[in-house]
Amino acid sequence: MNNFVYVYKWKSRDLRKNILILLKSWFASEVKKMNYVHSFTIKDNKIEKNEEKIVIISTENEEKLMNFLSKNFPQFERIDIK
Repeated sequence: MNNFVYVYKWKSRDLRKNILILLKSWFASEVKKMNYVHSFTIKDNKIEKNEEKIVIISTENEEKLMNFLSKNFPQFERIDIK
């Protein structure tokens, strides 16, 4: 089973619906959500703070999950952690 980490920046209500769709479609076997992760970036010498949610998705079939998310849920941005 593979785990993939995503950032989600939209509304919580929409995220809950999207998680249910992922689980009911069998593209994900488990989804874990972490609330209120703060992201800091610097633009034009000013620091910007954004609240995001981190989502960890477990799946048996990586390719099907990636295709499904890219076509149906572009609001999920994958994070590569090494």
